[in-house]
Amino acid sequence: MSREAGVLVTRTHPAAIASPQSDAWLLSSDSHIVEPPDLWQGREGGLGERMPRVVAQDDGHWWYVDGRKTMSFLGIQTGKRFEGRPEELRTSGSFAQVRPAAYDPAAYVAENEGDGVFGSVLYPSQGLVLFSVPVEDVVSQAMRGYNDWIAEFCRADPARLKGIAMLNLDDVDAAVAELARCRALGLAGALITVQPPRWQPYRSPVYERFWAAAQDLDLPLSLHTATERGDVRGGDAAFTLDVQSVPPSVFVNKDYAIRQALAELIFSGVFERHPRLRVGSVEHELAWIPFFLDQMDYTYTQRPPRGPDWQRFRDPGALPSDFFRRNVFASFQEDRVAMRVRDVIGVNTLMWGSDYPHTESTFPRSREILSEILADVDAEERAAIVSRNCAALYHFDVPKD
Repeated sequence: MSREAGVLVTRTHPAAIASPQSDAWLLSSDSHIVEPPDLWQGREGGLGERMPRVVAQDDGHWWYVDGRKTMSFLGIQTGKRFEGRPEELRTSGSFAQVRPAAYDPAAYVAENEGDGVFGSVLYPSQGLVLFSVPVEDVVSQAMRGYNDWIAEFCRADPARLKGIAMLNLDDVDAAVAELARCRALGLAGALITVQPPRWQPYRSPVYERFWAAAQDLDLPLSLHTATERGDVRGGDAAFTLDVQSVPPSVFVNKDYAIRQALAELIFSGVFERHPRLRVGSVEHELAWIPFFLDQMDYTYTQRPPRGPDWQRFRDPGALPSDFFRRNVFASFQEDRVAMRVRDVIGVNTLMWGSDYPHTESTFPRSREILSEILADVDAEERAAIVSRNCAALYHFDVPKD
């Protein structure tokens, strides 16, 4: 992929696959559904119009949560970015413009199959911004309702659709109970905030029973971009979401929160105490990881421990980077730079995702894009990155042809 006269151009590498069935299938570790307007109807739990609802406005349909305007509908311009007219990309639209496959499971499978994707790990769209709403009752109830809906969605084809639950960690005991309930529903993992409130960071002992539950239930935890928690102690001042006014710097520096969260988990010994716990960086790309690992190891070996939650690991030979490579997985879309240092990151941690059906998705050119990104990656590692690692984590059984 290159730019000519300001236009994004995708060229097919000679190794590109001609048809989805002619070679190994892809698995997308990061795809999304688009929530229909009636998703939360009948799931209000007595909270009425405080729950997510759609309001028609001049520039499109917008979700309101607890009286706060959050986001319009995604999934209306999938593939548009490949047309070379960035000025036509927009942040709002109506539900009628959403591609039906984004909320219909049978169509979802069929449309992604056309892109060479056998199975998809499913995240929300509007649900991502629920984390930003600084109230507990509405957020927790909305997430519970979503979990029921996505479980129903995935039952249409559980071999190919793996749903990720949403959890609010404001009340850790309630989150543990909801995690167990979601496991019983058949969901494949859970999404938690990438940035908890500053007064209760992930190094806090209050989360210990949650980490233990996730490990025991064999449910990977995801830290997805754009899921910073709106602090309930901050009230309205803690709600800073304005989709149409988000500056480009937010997207360029989106790895800030994930670095902080993972460092907290590693240095506080969470992964040493829970060796089977898996936590993932989702949609933060990868190139930041080598420097992050180097800085963690340098800090651990060259600086004295600081703070009550940082102690030396029980294993005297262990380094922070060891826990990253064992316990962390990292989902990416188009990070060409990182492929040059994949051995530093750890190939076993890497998983590709299409981000279907969002505007920035690789759909419908996923195979072409991957063929260029992975042009210098050998077949064994390529298989691990585009399918095998994801299959092992989320229990996909992918056909060989």
